[in-house]
Amino acid sequence: MGTYKKGILSPFRGKIGTVIGSVWNGIFHMKSLPDITPNRKPTTAQLNQQIVFALITVFLKPLKRVLEIGYQSFTKGVTPVNAATGYHLKFAVTGTAPNYEVDYPKVILSVGDLEEPQGPGITATAGTGKMVFDWGALVDSEVGNLTDRATFVAYNPTLKKYTTIRNVIARSALTYSLQLPAAWIGHDAHFWMAFTSLDGKVVSNSAYVGMSPVL
Repeated sequence: MGTYKKGILSPFRGKIGTVIGSVWNGIFHMKSLPDITPNRKPTTAQLNQQIVFALITVFLKPLKRVLEIGYQSFTKGVTPVNAATGYHLKFAVTGTAPNYEVDYPKVILSVGDLEEPQGPGITATAGTGKMVFDWGALVDSEVGNLTDRATFVAYNPTLKKYTTIRNVIARSALTYSLQLPAAWIGHDAHFWMAFTSLDGKVVSNSAYVGMSPVL
């Protein structure tokens, strides 16, 4: 049996349910463990774990580059993507078997010490497919800078599509208009934002900005 020793984002070796942890070249990796026993049906618990694992890996896969930046501080024995996967498996799934769903407000795309977005909001601009983000001014210059760059992520659960734009505008702008595809109009979407320092070495925690219809 595998065990976590250093909290929810720590690496592990061995098997936990149908997930197996291993180490190669000093880096821990995580994958789903198939049932290879002939004529043996997986238990209900194993099937449920497989559903959850598939749900999260499919959800996070298109965000690989975002997660590599957002979880860049997780370098000792675990890849940034695996650190993100481990968190979301444990804390960002809701519902009952077999109808599990991603718990969008608990999704975290970036983890760091930079000051996070202050009171972020989202407003749809009717007839355009544009979503206007807004956020408050920097509070503590010891843990942030006016030149920090903003990253925005939008997810359409109906189409299962993302729109992402990284490091597009300075924190000091306090607003940004994100153009979404025309096919998104009439659908609900979920939105997140985060900051990265100008040199790219420090990130903030991401903020779930909310869900809104695209108009």
